[in-house]
Amino acid sequence: MTETHDLVGFILERNAMQSREFCSPGAALARRLYRAQHPSEIIALKCMDGRLNLSVMTNTPPGIIKPYRNIGGKFDLGWPFFGRLILDDVEYSVSKGRPTIVLSTYHFSKGDTHRGCAGHGYDTHAARTEAMRLSCQFTDAFGSKYEAVWPLVVGIETDEGGLVFHGAGERLLDIAAHVDADVEHLHTEFRHLYPAVPDSLLEDLLPIVIGNQRYVRDMRAQKRPVIDLEHREQIIAVGRGFDWLHLPNRALMIGPYDPQWEHAVAVAGGIVINNMNTKRIPSECGALLLVSAPFRAIGADQGVAIEKALFLAHEAHRVLAEQVPAIIGTLKTLVGTVDMNTRHFHVLKDVVFASSLGSIESHGNE
Repeated sequence: MTETHDLVGFILERNAMQSREFCSPGAALARRLYRAQHPSEIIALKCMDGRLNLSVMTNTPPGIIKPYRNIGGKFDLGWPFFGRLILDDVEYSVSKGRPTIVLSTYHFSKGDTHRGCAGHGYDTHAARTEAMRLSCQFTDAFGSKYEAVWPLVVGIETDEGGLVFHGAGERLLDIAAHVDADVEHLHTEFRHLYPAVPDSLLEDLLPIVIGNQRYVRDMRAQKRPVIDLEHREQIIAVGRGFDWLHLPNRALMIGPYDPQWEHAVAVAGGIVINNMNTKRIPSECGALLLVSAPFRAIGADQGVAIEKALFLAHEAHRVLAEQVPAIIGTLKTLVGTVDMNTRHFHVLKDVVFASSLGSIESHGNE
């Protein structure tokens, strides 16, 4: 068994473990209780960087925060597929009598600029400006009353995992600087930061903040070595349904929202090759193209997801072969669909593609 096959096996084993945990009685009840106590739907718009796992960073039950990923956290409501998905999310929330909190994020490292956002050329100002533009676009599209949709600009500091909430003008609240603040203090700070926002929405935001306080304290206690903070990705994850992955510095996740999403695939391929060339990851371990499409119902929904996954796999591989040919000799491709009710990754028939030959290597069916 080669190291590359070990990586495939590792991913499948990790998904099985995450799916079992997601479906466990305790986890299922925790999600139901959380939603009953904090009904706001939460959407997070994030970069493809695998370090940005807000469920972990906020100690929030998996399945509560819905992620969308693209290079640099760049999105546009004018993109037909993305705009439709967001509108479906908002309409679903409204039909359930719930508001929607949209976290428009950017990320940076306080210790080293080059541990920041590669999608913006490590330019934190550019990343923050993009997040603000996107937040304003949501306000333009859904209104400024902040009752149904509340867009927020949030910075993510990746060394310690602290969140930075931006208000009007230059006002902000850096959670890493308030890790021991009590709930009353936090509520007061957020009321000053967001004076127009209803108290019910603030109450649904506070558990995220309290969870982030705990996460930052844990990270400081661990005193992680610098190498654990750096880019060491070897997995290019394309598609949707990856919130089970939970692999900091191992995967770059690309959603197919941008009409030119193939560009992000090429950038991700370049990052992985650079990680090999700079010995951040051993080149003999290879790279993995992991492709997924989600479904919720057996039948046509699952059938279309299969076709989406196969299409994304072939297009992503084509882009890598054309624009990052150095990666092809070490690349394997794992294709599947994810049942969003269980987070289980269903491997498609003959899903491990021997990329260098363009042939198909059977890995079994599920």
